[in-house]
Amino acid sequence: VITGAQFAKEPFYVAIITPAIHYCMGGLETTKDGECMRNGKALPGLYVAGEAAGGVHGNNRLGGNSLLDCVVFGRVAGRHCAKYAFGEDGKFRPYPIEKRDRDVSQVIIQ
Repeated sequence: VITGAQFAKEPFYVAIITPAIHYCMGGLETTKDGECMRNGKALPGLYVAGEAAGGVHGNNRLGGNSLLDCVVFGRVAGRHCAKYAFGEDGKFRPYPIEKRDRDVSQVIIQ
């Protein structure tokens, strides 16, 4: 256990790297906020990040960027997902039933 004063000087590890499947190119189309897209339109409330999100690198990528993708785009998608779930006021709503959601939803909402 380290003290709070020591914490800022300690290294921060994102993940342990071991041999595995190399990298998944492609995936779901997203907006800049990490929302999944279908037919060129964002699907409200559905977010994706990491290797499941496609289009960040195109047909090739720079070696060593996959963990960076997961951390950066995961954070972006997570922030926007939380904003969607909690709203601008920060209050949690189990399902934000707004007109834009009803228009694209296949779920019957009464």
